[in-house]
Amino acid sequence: MPTKSLDRRAKMTREILKQSLIELMKDKPIHEISIKKICETADINRSTFYHHYDSQYDLFNDILSDIGTDITEMVRTHCTSPNWMNNILIDAFTYIEKRRDTFLVILSENSGFSVGETLTSFVERFVNVTSENSNEFEKYCTQFATAGMTSVVWKWLNSEDRMPAKDLGNMIASLLLPSLGRFTLFPLQ
Repeated sequence: MPTKSLDRRAKMTREILKQSLIELMKDKPIHEISIKKICETADINRSTFYHHYDSQYDLFNDILSDIGTDITEMVRTHCTSPNWMNNILIDAFTYIEKRRDTFLVILSENSGFSVGETLTSFVERFVNVTSENSNEFEKYCTQFATAGMTSVVWKWLNSEDRMPAKDLGNMIASLLLPSLGRFTLFPLQ
């Protein structure tokens, strides 16, 4: 039993550190946030921090990794459904809305993170285009889609009177379907 409680405590500690970093990044860029300040905010010793992470960037990357894992599972769940795009987008926007503070930080300048490039490469991992010149077509389509979605998500998250995630997902899918309708999703293991 000690292993289970230790695992649970480690997970809880990591979550507290992640929440503390997100809270601090609402006001400051990540490069201005010290380990000391993260530990003070989390009410955790520095040695405990270093037991889990090497730096604030390592901690931030863990946050992004968690999100990537969750979104990959959404893609996996819907990749064979006839309305895959709608289903993935609805689930993704619901997920994003539930983690509004985290995504506002990730999409802000404080993250020092190139959201567009990362989202584009993430989308490219899952799609296959069936047309001539698919590499060039795929690159432009994924760049167009991810840049547009990033901008829409930013505006949507900053709006107090947001449309429901389901409506946003269906709207984005209807806008993207003409250009991305040629895409099929790679099967995920």
